[in-house]
Amino acid sequence: MRFGKSIRTRLIIGFMAVMLPVVIYMLINNSYSRDIVREKVSQTYRNTLDIYVGQTDHNLSQINDYLYKMSVLDSDVGLLMSFPMDSDGYTLTKIRIDAKLNRDVGVYNLIDAVFLYHKNDIIFGTDSVYNDTKKIIKTHMDEMTTEVNLLQNDQHTWEVRADERMPGKFFLINFIKVSDGLYVGAMIKVQDINTMLSIQWSDGDIGHNGIYLREGEQLVQSLTENIAPLELSYKISKEPYESLTDRKTGDSYLVMNRMSDMVNIAYRVVIPEETLLRNLLFFRNATLFAPIGFLAILLIYLFFMRNMLFKPLHELILGMKKISLGMLDVRLKKNKSLEFEFLGNTFNIMAEQIKTLKIDVYEEQLRVKQGELKQLQAQINPHFYMNSLNIIYNLAALGDTETIKKMSLHLADYFRFIMKANRDTIMLKEELQHIENYITIQKIRFPDKLQCTFEGMDELLDYPIAALTIQPFVENSIIHGFKNRRQLFQIKITARMDADHGFALSISDNGTGFNPQVLERLQNKEPLQEGETSSLGIMNVIHRLQLLYGDRTSITFDNQTEGSGAIVVIVFPKLMEGARAVV
Repeated sequence: MRFGKSIRTRLIIGFMAVMLPVVIYMLINNSYSRDIVREKVSQTYRNTLDIYVGQTDHNLSQINDYLYKMSVLDSDVGLLMSFPMDSDGYTLTKIRIDAKLNRDVGVYNLIDAVFLYHKNDIIFGTDSVYNDTKKIIKTHMDEMTTEVNLLQNDQHTWEVRADERMPGKFFLINFIKVSDGLYVGAMIKVQDINTMLSIQWSDGDIGHNGIYLREGEQLVQSLTENIAPLELSYKISKEPYESLTDRKTGDSYLVMNRMSDMVNIAYRVVIPEETLLRNLLFFRNATLFAPIGFLAILLIYLFFMRNMLFKPLHELILGMKKISLGMLDVRLKKNKSLEFEFLGNTFNIMAEQIKTLKIDVYEEQLRVKQGELKQLQAQINPHFYMNSLNIIYNLAALGDTETIKKMSLHLADYFRFIMKANRDTIMLKEELQHIENYITIQKIRFPDKLQCTFEGMDELLDYPIAALTIQPFVENSIIHGFKNRRQLFQIKITARMDADHGFALSISDNGTGFNPQVLERLQNKEPLQEGETSSLGIMNVIHRLQLLYGDRTSITFDNQTEGSGAIVVIVFPKLMEGARAVV
């Protein structure tokens, strides 16, 4: 196919011919609009912040004037300390002052509390919780009116303080000395100042604002709970504003800082440039009122491309997604385009082949898996059978018919279990009964030399486990651990419940324990040598448990202490209610 007739080439040429002029126009227009609007809007926001900071400082200055006038001109404040505190004159004067303070709190809406402080009495008016406010005034004025702090006090500058009892924690406080031991002061919550600042920024969905404690031109600590949309420097820039970019998101922000002249705080406003450019009327109008001819050509071109390429391509992609999700019955409809008709037919043929192949592979895997499990379950140690027959022969030679009967019954039960062990799972009680048959046979072989005990099994007797999971380890203990025939060889099988992971079953003995080389290979999950007697049973169990339960089960091997026997711990997974383990 020649280069100029391919669908991809025609699509690229057509797209560039139509969109390139539009893109160039939009870039030029957008760049011009962004520069103009960004400068104008940022200047407006700077002026707004300057006005707010100036107005807040003006309010703080007015409150200072109010405190000064009260300390000098208010007759009741001047007369208060001339009366004994327990006199009627003091009480009446206090009542009049209290009424004035509560009235003035309503007049100055920025004030949270205005107070008259003496170390023995506090008169105040507040809009907050009365008892908390009184405790805050008492705590901080006791500290601020010490001799050392009074020498450092500037009656014109407010101080930032923190108290957990204050809403928002941080507040501003200032006081003026009236006479020895008597001070008039006011408190303002930083939270209230930030709320008024938020009305202009956050509440209007313009940007983020916050108030910070500062030392010189360095921000020390945030006084508000507002979280900035990006990490910012704590140094106050001397520029009217900064333009910063978030490295994580790539978003650009306008950052403005303004310091207060009345208190050691700074106001910071962070505005996304997206907000600055929200009202680009020129750009929007230029986009909407593009030439009608251009829009008509573009619409016709898009309609043509939709029918020729986009729609069949979308159907093809959707079909592929369904195939990847396992929906193998999906088929594509015929298309008028030769290319997509060929793709559709090929897709349908491949989907049918995948469906057939997947079914065949699944069935084959299932057969292999089932066959492998049955083969593993069929692996038997022939030495046990030969030893059992030799015992029966020797008992017959001795004429011990009762022991022969007992031996034959248990051996028959043992064989019967082996022949039925081709099931996926059996009940734990069946496995334990099989172990008892095996132990009984071994006790006949070694009278008064073997003992096997079970602990914690009562609640787990009906738990489904893989057949011949525990017995091989018991057999392995007798074969390899039962070396000292003069003392009683003890095997203990213990179950411990785990509410989250099913239960753990341990098989321990008091024999010689694992050989160090064998133990190291088992702990490292390395295969044992095929010639070892223990290899068959142990590897058999490990393999069958993996087939049945996958990663939800585990087997650990260890020696208890030197010369005190081996211990094997098998973790069985927790089964859902009504469920059973299957291959």
